[in-house]
Amino acid sequence: MISRRNFLSRWLGAMSVVCTEMFLRPLMGRADTDHFTGTDFVGKTRAGKYETFYINYWKPMRRIKPEKWKLEVRGLCKNPGTFSIEDIKSLPVKTRTSRLKCVECWSARARWQGFSIQDLEEKVAPHPQAAGVLFHCADTYQEYLPRESLMREETLLAYNMDGKPLTDEHGFPLRVIVPFKYGYKNPKAILIMEYVDDVKAGTWSKIGPYSMDGTILPGYDHPVDLDKKARRISGGEIRDY
Repeated sequence: MISRRNFLSRWLGAMSVVCTEMFLRPLMGRADTDHFTGTDFVGKTRAGKYETFYINYWKPMRRIKPEKWKLEVRGLCKNPGTFSIEDIKSLPVKTRTSRLKCVECWSARARWQGFSIQDLEEKVAPHPQAAGVLFHCADTYQEYLPRESLMREETLLAYNMDGKPLTDEHGFPLRVIVPFKYGYKNPKAILIMEYVDDVKAGTWSKIGPYSMDGTILPGYDHPVDLDKKARRISGGEIRDY
């Protein structure tokens, strides 16, 4: 026969498990905000409102002050120069709705607004030997994209997201959207565009197992802005959802 003391001990143990599973565990796995909100810095997070569009940065960085930001265009071009936010917003406006697919297997869709590189190149006039652009970002991240990819209709140099200026988390004031390549080929918080004559390895391609090309391969995707359930994808831009 079970003693009163043993019965009470078992009952308390069971209630402890129930309380942990029902109340504490959901709180332990979820945060209402990230470590950077309210600070001068921005960095990788999946907390709070970013649960439906994850934020990845190479390393935490100080937030960019719009009045001090200038886009520098240099390298193999006839007219290198700098451009303010007002300068880039004076270029013909293009809008694209596309899904950003991360190599970590998640994705999220947004409506992007910005300009095409062709309109910028009318001003800077790249030399014929300029094969691509090496992007230098505020978090010291670097990524290379060939001009062929940058000139495709789907590609955009974006400064707005879902009708509003890019937030610091999503790459203020300027980022690249190349929807047929993984997210690491979509650099953000861009400071410098450097025209170069040969393929360059980006940051992740130098230190990680990621390809220099970065084209989305057939496999699976978990859209975090939908139900996160695995969906089969055929490779290239995700257009089905």
